[in-house]
Amino acid sequence: MKPRTIAATAVCTLAVFAAGCATYEPAPIAPLEILEGLESRTWPPSALDGPPGATDEAAQAVGPAILAAFAVTTNPELASARAELGLQEALLVQAGLLPDPRFGWDAMDLLASELVEGSSSTVDFVAGLGLMFPIPRPGERDARVQVAEWQTEASRRSITAAEWDLTRKVHIAFEEARAAEALLSQTNSLVELAESTHRYFERARDAGAVTAIQENLALGELHSIRLDVLRAEARRTRARHALNALLALPPATQVRLGPGPAPSRHPALENPLPDLTKHAIERRPDLAVLLADYRAADEAVRLALTQRFPALSIGTGIELTLPIFSRFGRPEVQTAIARRTRLELEFIDAVHQARREVAASHANWTLAERELALVEEQLLPNAEANLELSREAFQAGEVTLFETLALQSALVDARTRYAEAQADSAKQAWSLLAATGWLLETTPAPSQPNTHTPTEPR
Repeated sequence: MKPRTIAATAVCTLAVFAAGCATYEPAPIAPLEILEGLESRTWPPSALDGPPGATDEAAQAVGPAILAAFAVTTNPELASARAELGLQEALLVQAGLLPDPRFGWDAMDLLASELVEGSSSTVDFVAGLGLMFPIPRPGERDARVQVAEWQTEASRRSITAAEWDLTRKVHIAFEEARAAEALLSQTNSLVELAESTHRYFERARDAGAVTAIQENLALGELHSIRLDVLRAEARRTRARHALNALLALPPATQVRLGPGPAPSRHPALENPLPDLTKHAIERRPDLAVLLADYRAADEAVRLALTQRFPALSIGTGIELTLPIFSRFGRPEVQTAIARRTRLELEFIDAVHQARREVAASHANWTLAERELALVEEQLLPNAEANLELSREAFQAGEVTLFETLALQSALVDARTRYAEAQADSAKQAWSLLAATGWLLETTPAPSQPNTHTPTEPR
């Protein structure tokens, strides 16, 4: 076979291999189309099943658990995290592949024949062909696969952590939206109360029992409560927008909120603080992510240690790559160990921060429960009774208008504080359940591909 024929054959072979590669296809992004897709999303009441005999309105009223389940399927941030998992799974496949063979041609024999003898032969051309198969160093491929497996596991755990964080935010946003609705309803009822008081003073002024200034003061109190209504409406709008943002729904979407569970009655909150802290360390998804990152760094140390050995390739000849200029991999090993040490310290700090968060959340929830009990059992009943007594006493001439208006203002404040205390108690309870890992208590414990832990560095 002539040299030109052999060269043409080699070129054709390479062309066949190149033809099997994937070709580039552009994938442009259209911002307005993305916005249109987001705006077209609607709340799906048909996916909700109410109890037998329930009205459509009751069937469509949902609690925080259903909202959180909906959010994890629509939230764009979670979609991005899931895409990262696909990337890591592709890298895992790549890590398990053997090195590609190397095919080449050395023209030295051909040139030597031309220079020395003035001619060349097919033998000179064929002698320049070479095919080498790189041989992985001992333990290199296994360590590389382990690094990729733990990086993939970290991505999986990151998705769980993102779902955990989103679920916490949805529960708190749900309580805020419910509190805003309750506050608006109560403020509207207080408007009716203030209007009734104003009408009473109008009649009293017409009868000469009060002055025009006193009647005008009652009107001013009415206007003040009407201003509170506007503020309550603005708060409800903000709360709805925040909740819809977590659900990836258009801001104006109206989701009917039903009565949610009482988080303060969760049996887990009956446990003492040390038990809650231990459960948090074992179950919090964010700690599981850091643990997987540490395991990946630990395997990276093992991978770096394999780089100390020469790289061997076998084929039509033998090739040995000596790691002389890389100082036999010592800098790479030191870098890998330093990275592992940093992640170990990050995990220790994360455990410390989790312990602090659990303690703070427990203290906040305990305080919120005590405040709610005080407002519900003493402050609110006292304010309502005082206003009723003041009306009777005013008719008997025993109290003045200013005292009546002051008691009415106290009732407004008491009802507002009651609505706020209810919402704060629920929010703090959800925060504590999230901090301790109980919010997703049905989620199985993170998988452990092996038994090495950050407290046992190798």
